[in-house]
Amino acid sequence: MVLERLIEAMETDQALPVRIGPKAFGSAMPEYFHSERETWAMEVHDQIFDGGRHFKRVRSDRRKEIERRAKTTRERITRMEEAFQWVIDFVPSDGRRKCLLSYAMVKARGWEWQRYISNRNRKNPDKIQWKKRTCHDWNSKSLQEIETKLLNSEILLREDGYLRSAQIGAEQTGKSITSDLHAWMAADAKPRDHPEMRIPAPRKE
Repeated sequence: MVLERLIEAMETDQALPVRIGPKAFGSAMPEYFHSERETWAMEVHDQIFDGGRHFKRVRSDRRKEIERRAKTTRERITRMEEAFQWVIDFVPSDGRRKCLLSYAMVKARGWEWQRYISNRNRKNPDKIQWKKRTCHDWNSKSLQEIETKLLNSEILLREDGYLRSAQIGAEQTGKSITSDLHAWMAADAKPRDHPEMRIPAPRKE
């Protein structure tokens, strides 16, 4: 779960615009909006004389913009900041932090990890050379450290973020939170320490 959150955080970070506002569009910023009739006429003209390449490019750009905006919602940005903070707070080694974030970035971009390591080593001959096996061990240790610290902090990992409400279960059971997110709850969502609460109350006449 931690690794998935870090990959998502990298995707969000990459989708954030470098510049905000009309300047980001440069000369591509339209001066006015066309009517539906004008747009249809231009699309027909483009289809006949240019094979529809212009409007294919426009539609492609629109899809990319929609995807970018979906990745840069306020909620996604908050989740990104949370995930990056985990690495800063819970992984003590700067070298392992860089390795873990590099791996998440490579996965987010769909690159090949071994090729990234080779390029990194070639461009940085004076630095400690990374090896695939060593990186795997580093990342496994870092992810375990983060998960352990989150659990010890009574933070439940969820697909949609993490919740501090885990302490509610700890207060009811008096037990520590385990990696099983629902360990403190019965199947019918009643505390395990009070089985009588699962018995329906008699209906009043």
